[in-house]
Amino acid sequence: MAEMTSQYTVASRRGQLYLRALSFLLPFGRGVQQPSRKMKLNIAFPATGCQKLIDIEDEHKYREFYEKRISAEVSAECLGEEWKGYILRITGGNDKQGFPMKQGVLTNGRVRLLLSKGHSCYRPRRTGERKRKSVRGCIVDSNLSVLNMVVIKKGDNEIPGLTDRTLPRRLGPKRCNKIRKLFNLNKQDDVRRYVIRRELPDKEGKKRTAKAPKIQRLVTPVRLQRKRKSMALKRQRSQKNKEEAAEYQKLLAKRLKEKRAEHLSRKRRASSSRNSASKA
Repeated sequence: MAEMTSQYTVASRRGQLYLRALSFLLPFGRGVQQPSRKMKLNIAFPATGCQKLIDIEDEHKYREFYEKRISAEVSAECLGEEWKGYILRITGGNDKQGFPMKQGVLTNGRVRLLLSKGHSCYRPRRTGERKRKSVRGCIVDSNLSVLNMVVIKKGDNEIPGLTDRTLPRRLGPKRCNKIRKLFNLNKQDDVRRYVIRRELPDKEGKKRTAKAPKIQRLVTPVRLQRKRKSMALKRQRSQKNKEEAAEYQKLLAKRLKEKRAEHLSRKRRASSSRNSASKA
């Protein structure tokens, strides 16, 4: 009876260990149901300055974007009735590990490229530095977690949080030509009157103030005077260099002439000494 009890105890312990190991391995097995695929769509509307992040779990809604490249224009009607008439342009995205999509890499997988200054998806830390980085191709597939898009054509309906409100820009243009282009000004108009000022928050006991950026590339009399001065100095330096070069050429010709005369005199003395020695 004792032997049967001990055998039963050992078998129960083995069964517990087996179940524990099985419970540990089950999450990694093939029989476990895979989680539903989700994709986030980051949609921007430049006309209002707003952008909206949409979390979509139904793969049938964003299947329309598969096999499309960056800069491709896609209809947004697959997202729902409220998106009827909207056209979106794909601008980029990230996969589930965070690697960004790169324009010009014609694959839907991940590649390692040697990147340097001027390339997207890389910011060099030192001058002339190059680095091999992992990037994803420009073709959309199911392994993306976020897809960035821009609205290029608005539909009939308003999208809450995207087209129903406007976020004004905090800062206006700073360059002179950009201000002229914004307000359709010509060269005779005074650009300083059209600078967009930013209101500062009120302080107790002080007057309300505004802040304006310094206009860059603005043509003023002081700037023209400075340019005339720099051009005059440049002409003076050029004239001085020409005069110094002419003096140097004269001095060089003089030294060559003296050297040639000394060589001829030495040659005459040597020939005269040889003649006198032959006569003796």
